[in-house]
Amino acid sequence: HITLSRSLAGASLNNYSEILTATEKEPNLEQLLRSSFPSISINALLEIQNRFEGKAIRALPVHPEDLKTGELRDFPRIVHYNQDLLDRFDGGNVVIVGREMARYYHWDVGDQIRLFMPQGGSLTKGMQVQQQVFTIGGFFRTGYYEFDLNLIFLSLNTAQRVLGLRNQSTEVIFQLKDLADLDLARKMIRDSLPGNQYLYSIRTIRDEKGNFLAALQLEKTLMVMILGLLILAGVAGIWVTSYLLVRSKSRSIGMLRSMGLPTGSVLIIFTAHSLLIGLLATAVGGATGIFMANHLETVIQLVEDMINSACVWWSGSCAPVHLIPRNIYYFDHLPVNADLNIIFGVALTTMILSGFAGFFPARQAALQDPVQTIRND
Repeated sequence: HITLSRSLAGASLNNYSEILTATEKEPNLEQLLRSSFPSISINALLEIQNRFEGKAIRALPVHPEDLKTGELRDFPRIVHYNQDLLDRFDGGNVVIVGREMARYYHWDVGDQIRLFMPQGGSLTKGMQVQQQVFTIGGFFRTGYYEFDLNLIFLSLNTAQRVLGLRNQSTEVIFQLKDLADLDLARKMIRDSLPGNQYLYSIRTIRDEKGNFLAALQLEKTLMVMILGLLILAGVAGIWVTSYLLVRSKSRSIGMLRSMGLPTGSVLIIFTAHSLLIGLLATAVGGATGIFMANHLETVIQLVEDMINSACVWWSGSCAPVHLIPRNIYYFDHLPVNADLNIIFGVALTTMILSGFAGFFPARQAALQDPVQTIRND
């Protein structure tokens, strides 16, 4: 969520332990943080059949005990691995690659890859480059397609040994409990830094992935607007239904009023009728929405199959349709988070609007003159 590095590009942090100690001494900051740890982040060249492709290398501190138990709080979820290779991950030439990368290159656990990385010590003609052979110990999955396709993970000890960065890192990572505290946490981190604060650069996920987060916020806003329009359309339908019901039952209303039915009772009857429609619509729509959200990928796959089958039946042959292409939407699956507060808020709003939609036709029915109504009918 927050990344601290040297302001000078390419410079390493040889005092990351002091930085971590200084931030841990801030009690207010400690309450905002979920974890903090050193990391090495560099770019490397992957050799594939005599051609080279750029990949991102990320090194994190890993404890062997956590690897065996699977309690890796700051490490991506490993979906497939070899236990013997995983035991040598901390310190050995073993890497963990993304599942999408393994699929793209047709790799399997135990295969070897060759990486070209900087070695340290600058020369007159530039940075010295070294090549290292690593064994794939497992595959990780974050659900973010770009990460799973381009990231390679090492342990921090291995990266420090290979890159010649003894007791050094390129950055310090801070994970927050709540992303709403990004700006406050960044200010606290900067104030707690030892020495000259301007020697360090502090970036947040909002700085690095601003366009992506803005696109997600835009899509969320559009979905809220669409949901609001659908609710208003439903409320308009309830109003029309109540109005037509009042028109069709005007004679009965007049007879009941002439027999002594109070005006308030007429108002309650038709308003309750609208509320009942809103309650049933909210219950059915909410249950259907929650069910489809929990089975969203199955529903999308079913729609894709129907579209592709109809296309083949109509034209004989056509390019397959993908409603959620992973290389555009970045995710290899659609994450669903059912927020009960939002669900109950939308349901309550729908019920209130349904009551208002039935109130005005009910008020019209209650104010009718019973004698005039019977005479007209």
